[in-house]
Amino acid sequence: MTIDVLNNGLIEAMKEKIPDGINLANTLMDILYIGKEAVYRRMRGEVPFTFNEAIIISRKLGVSLDHIASSSVQNNAMFNLNMIHHANPIKSYYTIIDHYVKIFKAFRDNPAAELSTASNIIPQTFYLKYDNLSRFRLFMWMYQHEKVNCIKKISELKLSDELINVQNDFIYETQRIHTTNYIWDNMMFFSLVNNIKYFVSIHLISEEELSCLKQELLDLLDKLEEVATKGKFNTGKDVHIYISNISFEATYSYFEANNIQLSLIRVYAINSITSMDKDFCDLQKEWLQSLKKFSTLISESGEMQRILFFKEQRKIANSL
Repeated sequence: MTIDVLNNGLIEAMKEKIPDGINLANTLMDILYIGKEAVYRRMRGEVPFTFNEAIIISRKLGVSLDHIASSSVQNNAMFNLNMIHHANPIKSYYTIIDHYVKIFKAFRDNPAAELSTASNIIPQTFYLKYDNLSRFRLFMWMYQHEKVNCIKKISELKLSDELINVQNDFIYETQRIHTTNYIWDNMMFFSLVNNIKYFVSIHLISEEELSCLKQELLDLLDKLEEVATKGKFNTGKDVHIYISNISFEATYSYFEANNIQLSLIRVYAINSITSMDKDFCDLQKEWLQSLKKFSTLISESGEMQRILFFKEQRKIANSL
C-alpha cells in the first residue's frame, strides 16, 4: 500500500469523524500544533502525515488506523498480539493491564461506553481484586512456559506494588463503564477449581495456600451474587449478567464508545489479541449478541436461576 493511499484514507476518515460545519484544517492545527500552511500541505497530499501525527489524530478523533491500513485488502483485518516478553513477564504483564486502564479511563462515565464479554473463565474485572486468585492465574501461565519457568511454587511468586496498584486501577476503571454485559460459561468455576486441584496434587500449592484460594473464591462468589442481584456495581453503573447454556471455546470481549470500537479474544491464558478493525468489531459484536439466545439473564431477574447457579458454584468451590 502506498503512502498516498494511506494519507488519502486518513484524510477521508477524519472528514467522516468531525461534525458538519467544523473546519478540518482548524481542528488539525489545534491537535497537531502545526501552522495552517503545514496543515494544508498535508491535506493536499504534498506532505504525508507522520506516523506520530497519525497516532495523535487516531486518539483525538477516534480514527481507526487499522481500518485505514487494511481497507484496500479484502477480508483482511489487523490485530495487535500484545505479546508478553519472557525476559520480564511481570513488567510486560503490567504494561498490558496499564494499557487497558488508560483506555477505560478515557471513557470513564461516558454514557456511550459499553463493554460486553462472553467469558469461559472468571473475568479479570473481578478476580484481579483478590491477591491469591490473581497470583494463581499468573503463576499457572509462568509455570507452563519453560522460558519463564523460574517459579517453582506459587509461594515464590511475589507481585510488585506497581502491579497490585495497576490491577486495582483496572477494577476501578472497568466498574465505571456506563454499561457492562457479561455472558458466563456455566463451567468457568469448575475449570478454575480443577486447575487449582491439579497444582495441589503436584505439591506446588500448600494446604495453607489452598485454604486462602478457597476463601477468596467464596468471597468472590458472594460479590458476584451481590452484583447480579442488584444489576449494578457499587458505582451505580449497570451490569447485565447472563448464564450460558452452551460452552464456548474462548473469552470474547467488545468495547465501544462514541466512534471507538475494540475487540479482544483471550489467548495463552492471560493474554488477548486485539483489533480495532471495524468489520471485525462488528462481527464480534454480532457474535456476542447471538450468544444471548442460548443464555439466561440472572441480573435483576431470573431469581430462581440465579440462586441455583450460585448454589452450584459454591458447591464446586467447597470441593477444594
